Amino acid sequence: MDDETTPNSQVFRAVWPIIPGTGTAGTDEELILQALGDLPAVAHRHNAQITGKPKACITEGRFVQGSAGHKHVVVVEAPAQAVPRRGYHHDAPLAS
Repeated sequence: MDDETTPNSQVFRAVWPIIPGTGTAGTDEELILQALGDLPAVAHRHNAQITGKPKACITEGRFVQGSAGHKHVVVVEAPAQAVPRRGYHHDAPLAS
């Protein structure tokens, strides 16, 4: 076990599609930096907290589950732990 993981840790993986002609990144490095900047918010939406150093790459979408058919994607993986669901969610009342 490395120094960034604990018995309760998991690996959080996030995938961003690369869509040519859109976005503001001009280089692969900029794409990765944007994904790394977005990672904490994405993890939070999935009830996870990043606990260690992320690793990122750009690869062909056909090799990545969750790529939704995109030719290339940015993939970021990081040690994480599950966090409790936020309590303010509630079921909407049924219409009468």
